[in-house]
Amino acid sequence: MRRSFPGAPWIKLPADSMAPLRSLLPLTLLAGLSARAQVPVEPPARNPTPDESWATPAQVESSSGQGARDEQGWNTFPGATAVPEGEAAAGLPRLPEVPPMTVVDNPPGARESRLRPVEPAGPPAVPNRVSLLGARTVGAGRVAAGVSLGFPVVSARVAVGVLPRLDVLAGFDTLYGTMNELRLGGRWVVLEGGARWSVGVVAEGSRAFFLRSASVEDKGARYLSGRRNWNVMPGLVASFQVQGARTPRFFLDARYLVSFDTEPLQRTPLGGLPPNLVTTSSWPVRVGAEVPLSEKTSYSVSLGGDVRSGTEDAAFMPVVSVGIVTGL
Repeated sequence: MRRSFPGAPWIKLPADSMAPLRSLLPLTLLAGLSARAQVPVEPPARNPTPDESWATPAQVESSSGQGARDEQGWNTFPGATAVPEGEAAAGLPRLPEVPPMTVVDNPPGARESRLRPVEPAGPPAVPNRVSLLGARTVGAGRVAAGVSLGFPVVSARVAVGVLPRLDVLAGFDTLYGTMNELRLGGRWVVLEGGARWSVGVVAEGSRAFFLRSASVEDKGARYLSGRRNWNVMPGLVASFQVQGARTPRFFLDARYLVSFDTEPLQRTPLGGLPPNLVTTSSWPVRVGAEVPLSEKTSYSVSLGGDVRSGTEDAAFMPVVSVGIVTGL
């Protein structure tokens, strides 16, 4: 029989030398089993003691340099670089110094002011003092003009300043062509409270021309307008303006109208011949406002009515008009 070992030469053993070994192997196994049977084996504990070695932190010895590096790694931001100091920092460019930030309390309404667009700063608005329907005069050497459209008449007015407190007035009224009236008068300021309010006296005379004669007219131009051939209208006018450069200017115009009819008619069959001249009276009242649009231009709104006493006129005639007033 031959046995080979790695890296060793072949060794040849005689066959009869293996006989004692074969007889001793069963005896050795039997002796080992009997010894193991004699050793008592304790059963495992029912409730073994838990392993708490993990609760005690392990003490790891390290060199001073390694501990310092570990501590620096925990306390610094990843990727941080060293800041040069001394001579190394002298050659570096300097950043502009920024003042420290301070907390400022916002005043009330600061949030709303940021939300609204900021208007560009400019010169203050020039107040509008041009009045044609109120008591305030336009001033010496100045001119104001205006037109209005309404019921029952369409009007055009011009005011020329003769003195600081006196204006000459000229106008034209038409009942859409069926009655045309030329007017001339004046306005004088009696009381004035600065730029806020004023009270004045106004008087106008007019000559009216009718498209149809009185004999063929029935509730036409004379009935609606209250005018006759000649008319005189004295009265009082007052105005008040709210404080501000472009605030509305309110006015009140109250007059007494005396009409002279040179074409009277006798409505009763046995009344005889009518007189050559018949007078009637009425009380026109107007209230309204001039709302400035710019330094010299305003739009006007007027409401009111005529209270009449003539038998051939309406007892009350409403009046409404809108227009525009401007300084020239």
